[in-house]
Amino acid sequence: MDIAKIRPVIVGSGYIASQHVCALTELGIRPVAVWSPNFEHASAAAARWGCVVAADLAEELDWFDATHVHVCATPMQHEEIALEAAERGHVLVCEKPLAPTLASAQKMVEAVRRRDVSAYLTFNRRMDSGVQLLRDAIGSGTIGQPVTVFGSYRQQWNASPSSRDWRFDPAQVGPSRVITEIGSHWLDLAEFVLGRPLRAVHAFVTTMGERSFDTGSERGQFTPVNEDVFSAQLRFEDGVVGHVYGTELAHGTFDDIELQIDGTLRSAVWSSRSPNQLAIAHKQEGIRIYGQSSPTTSISACIAAIYGGKATALGVATFTEGARNAAAMDAIRASAVSGEWRELAS
Repeated sequence: MDIAKIRPVIVGSGYIASQHVCALTELGIRPVAVWSPNFEHASAAAARWGCVVAADLAEELDWFDATHVHVCATPMQHEEIALEAAERGHVLVCEKPLAPTLASAQKMVEAVRRRDVSAYLTFNRRMDSGVQLLRDAIGSGTIGQPVTVFGSYRQQWNASPSSRDWRFDPAQVGPSRVITEIGSHWLDLAEFVLGRPLRAVHAFVTTMGERSFDTGSERGQFTPVNEDVFSAQLRFEDGVVGHVYGTELAHGTFDDIELQIDGTLRSAVWSSRSPNQLAIAHKQEGIRIYGQSSPTTSISACIAAIYGGKATALGVATFTEGARNAAAMDAIRASAVSGEWRELAS
């Protein structure tokens, strides 16, 4: 990695963009420009990060000799940004999910294939050591053949009083909120550790309805148009079955992810509360904990793997995997409407 030749630009200026910049800084890399639709917000970010604020997306992609484009915008913006960046031959580092729908994701996959550009998707929780240990335990046969997978993703962010940010706007988040924002992460983790694709789902969604909100500058009542909770039965290749539950109404949680695999020999459990540890259980051997008790560094690890040439070895997500994830989200929404099992589109 020749740092002197690396010139990343950041699209987006919110929380996740700042995390990408922190990860780059740890590598000794500084972004050269930032752009977002909110020019005032982008200008403040540029001042913090020591870079230039671009007037528009085209200027950012054309005028700063960009080598890498970090797509940290809202999900509905990903397609336009990725297509423009791919056309210019830039390396893409895109935040999850790749796109809220399969149709959009497929356009992005085709664009990077056509231009033969490197493109990565930051499903960063793959890089937690506990997840890597779980993937290895399944791949090595430690737990035997997987039989079931189940878990949850729970947040309190939209329990009353709720936030009221861009995630409540379908024009920015897409046709769902909880499925897109947290369900995408869990579904990706399940496929990643199992090494098997999801084939079909049976799902429902629900909402708390009207609730109070407090943004810090405004308070009131509102009723979101998108879901607060989803639940889905899952059928993977090779007969593995499972269940996932996602909610943003769970008081007392911050960003709690749980994933359990029951196999023919043992069971394994990973939790984001102990991200770099894995529990493996056997009814006669007891429960053994592997790894270290330490906080997550998954975003930094993910970006370091990309810039350090270790993305493939460590399993950093690809755009193709992002499209499959989008197919899963499409199927969950369709099943919730029809009340029937839905196969994932290819």
